[in-house]
Amino acid sequence: MSVLILFLSCKNEERKEVVSAEIKFSKIAELEWLEGDWTHINDESRSYEKWTKVDDSTLTSFSYVMVENDTVFVEDVTLQERMNDVFFTVKVSDQNDSEAVAFKLIPSEKGIFTFENKTHDFPKRITYSNPVKDSIHAWIEGVVEGESRKVNFLYKRTND
Repeated sequence: MSVLILFLSCKNEERKEVVSAEIKFSKIAELEWLEGDWTHINDESRSYEKWTKVDDSTLTSFSYVMVENDTVFVEDVTLQERMNDVFFTVKVSDQNDSEAVAFKLIPSEKGIFTFENKTHDFPKRITYSNPVKDSIHAWIEGVVEGESRKVNFLYKRTND
Protein backbone atom coordinates (compact mmCIF):
# COMPACT_ATOMS: atom_id res chain seq x y z
CA MET A 1 0.00 0.00 0.00
CA SER A 2 2.76 2.50 0.84
CA VAL A 3 4.45 1.76 -2.49
CA LEU A 4 1.25 2.68 -4.33
CA ILE A 5 0.94 5.97 -2.45
CA LEU A 6 4.55 6.80 -3.21
CA PHE A 7 3.95 5.99 -6.88
CA LEU A 8 0.87 8.22 -7.05
CA SER A 9 2.70 10.98 -5.23
CA CYS A 10 5.56 10.83 -7.74
CA LYS A 11 3.11 10.89 -10.64
CA ASN A 12 1.45 14.06 -9.28
CA GLU A 13 4.85 15.75 -8.85
CA GLU A 14 5.72 14.92 -12.47
CA ARG A 15 2.46 16.48 -13.65
CA LYS A 16 3.15 19.66 -11.68
CA GLU A 17 6.58 19.94 -13.31
CA VAL A 18 5.11 19.46 -16.79
CA VAL A 19 2.37 22.04 -16.18
CA SER A 20 4.82 24.63 -14.81
CA ALA A 21 7.21 24.05 -17.74
CA GLU A 22 4.35 24.81 -20.14
CA ILE A 23 3.70 28.27 -18.68
CA LYS A 24 4.82 30.88 -21.19
CA PHE A 25 5.95 34.38 -20.33
CA SER A 26 5.35 35.90 -23.76
CA LYS A 27 5.40 39.55 -22.65
CA ILE A 28 8.77 39.36 -20.90
CA ALA A 29 10.15 37.34 -23.84
CA GLU A 30 9.62 40.44 -26.01
CA LEU A 31 12.13 42.27 -23.78
CA GLU A 32 14.92 39.68 -23.79
CA TRP A 33 16.82 41.80 -26.34
CA LEU A 34 17.80 43.95 -23.32
CA GLU A 35 20.10 41.22 -22.03
CA GLY A 36 23.73 42.33 -22.12
CA ASP A 37 25.93 45.34 -21.39
CA TRP A 38 25.01 48.84 -22.56
CA THR A 39 26.69 52.27 -22.45
CA HIS A 40 25.56 55.86 -22.94
CA ILE A 41 28.42 58.36 -23.12
CA ASN A 42 28.14 62.10 -23.64
CA ASP A 43 30.25 65.15 -22.80
CA GLU A 44 28.95 65.31 -19.22
CA SER A 45 28.60 61.71 -18.08
CA ARG A 46 28.92 57.98 -18.71
CA SER A 47 25.98 55.66 -18.05
CA TYR A 48 26.14 51.87 -17.88
CA GLU A 49 23.40 49.22 -17.75
CA LYS A 50 23.90 45.48 -17.42
CA TRP A 51 20.78 43.37 -18.05
CA THR A 52 20.73 39.72 -16.99
CA LYS A 53 18.10 37.06 -17.61
CA VAL A 54 17.31 35.40 -14.26
CA ASP A 55 14.64 32.99 -15.53
CA ASP A 56 11.78 32.89 -18.07
CA SER A 57 9.79 35.53 -16.18
CA THR A 58 12.51 37.86 -14.88
CA LEU A 59 15.28 40.17 -16.08
CA THR A 60 17.40 42.29 -13.76
CA SER A 61 19.56 45.33 -14.36
CA PHE A 62 22.27 47.14 -12.48
CA SER A 63 22.84 50.70 -13.73
CA TYR A 64 25.10 53.53 -12.74
CA VAL A 65 26.15 56.97 -13.96
CA MET A 66 29.60 58.48 -13.63
CA VAL A 67 30.60 62.13 -13.87
CA GLU A 68 34.36 62.37 -14.17
CA ASN A 69 35.52 59.76 -11.62
CA ASP A 70 32.49 59.97 -9.31
CA THR A 71 29.52 57.61 -9.32
CA VAL A 72 26.53 59.95 -9.06
CA PHE A 73 23.62 57.55 -9.57
CA VAL A 74 23.04 53.83 -8.95
CA GLU A 75 19.88 51.78 -9.47
CA ASP A 76 18.74 48.18 -9.43
CA VAL A 77 15.86 47.11 -11.67
CA THR A 78 13.76 43.97 -11.72
CA LEU A 79 11.65 43.44 -14.82
CA GLN A 80 9.18 40.66 -14.11
CA GLU A 81 6.06 39.16 -15.64
CA ARG A 82 3.48 38.19 -13.01
CA MET A 83 -0.14 37.19 -13.61
CA ASN A 84 -0.09 38.45 -17.25
CA ASP A 85 1.34 41.85 -16.25
CA VAL A 86 4.92 43.08 -16.52
CA PHE A 87 6.41 45.26 -13.80
CA PHE A 88 9.53 47.43 -13.98
CA THR A 89 10.56 47.73 -10.33
CA VAL A 90 13.38 50.15 -9.60
CA LYS A 91 15.32 50.79 -6.41
CA VAL A 92 17.57 53.84 -6.06
CA SER A 93 19.47 53.97 -2.78
CA ASP A 94 19.02 57.68 -2.06
CA GLN A 95 15.44 58.05 -3.35
CA ASN A 96 12.01 57.00 -2.07
CA ASP A 97 13.45 56.12 1.36
CA SER A 98 15.45 53.41 -0.46
CA GLU A 99 12.18 51.59 -1.21
CA ALA A 100 11.54 49.98 -4.61
CA VAL A 101 8.98 51.65 -6.89
CA ALA A 102 6.98 49.57 -9.39
CA PHE A 103 5.88 50.73 -12.84
CA LYS A 104 3.38 48.62 -14.80
CA LEU A 105 3.68 47.91 -18.54
CA ILE A 106 0.91 49.75 -20.40
CA PRO A 107 -0.25 49.27 -23.99
CA SER A 108 1.89 51.17 -26.48
CA GLU A 109 3.15 50.98 -30.05
CA LYS A 110 4.79 47.77 -31.24
CA GLY A 111 8.43 47.64 -30.16
CA ILE A 112 7.98 50.38 -27.54
CA PHE A 113 7.65 49.31 -23.90
CA THR A 114 6.22 51.93 -21.56
CA PHE A 115 5.94 51.37 -17.82
CA GLU A 116 3.76 53.73 -15.81
CA ASN A 117 3.17 54.66 -12.18
CA LYS A 118 0.78 57.62 -12.03
CA THR A 119 1.29 58.05 -8.28
CA HIS A 120 5.08 58.46 -8.44
CA ASP A 121 6.48 62.01 -8.43
CA PHE A 122 9.08 61.74 -11.21
CA PRO A 123 9.22 59.94 -13.48
CA LYS A 124 5.68 58.76 -14.06
CA ARG A 125 6.69 56.82 -17.18
CA ILE A 126 9.78 54.84 -18.16
CA THR A 127 10.04 53.75 -21.79
CA TYR A 128 12.43 51.42 -23.61
CA SER A 129 12.69 50.79 -27.34
CA ASN A 130 15.15 49.08 -29.67
CA PRO A 131 15.15 51.38 -32.72
CA VAL A 132 18.08 49.64 -34.43
CA LYS A 133 20.09 46.52 -33.67
CA ASP A 134 22.37 46.85 -30.62
CA SER A 135 20.80 50.09 -29.40
CA ILE A 136 18.39 51.24 -26.73
CA HIS A 137 16.42 54.44 -26.79
CA ALA A 138 15.10 54.89 -23.27
CA TRP A 139 13.37 57.88 -21.78
CA ILE A 140 11.73 58.96 -18.58
CA GLU A 141 8.93 61.49 -18.42
CA GLY A 142 6.64 63.26 -16.03
CA VAL A 143 6.00 66.66 -14.51
CA VAL A 144 8.56 68.65 -12.53
CA GLU A 145 7.43 71.89 -10.87
CA GLY A 146 4.33 72.03 -13.08
CA GLU A 147 6.22 71.53 -16.36
CA SER A 148 6.34 68.42 -18.54
CA ARG A 149 9.81 66.94 -18.67
CA LYS A 150 11.35 64.19 -20.78
CA VAL A 151 14.92 62.88 -20.43
CA ASN A 152 16.36 60.71 -23.22
CA PHE A 153 19.04 58.03 -22.96
CA LEU A 154 20.67 56.49 -26.05
CA TYR A 155 22.57 53.30 -25.26
CA LYS A 156 24.80 51.16 -27.44
CA ARG A 157 25.59 47.53 -26.81
CA THR A 158 29.08 46.99 -25.39
CA ASN A 159 30.97 44.30 -27.28
CA ASP A 160 33.01 43.02 -24.33
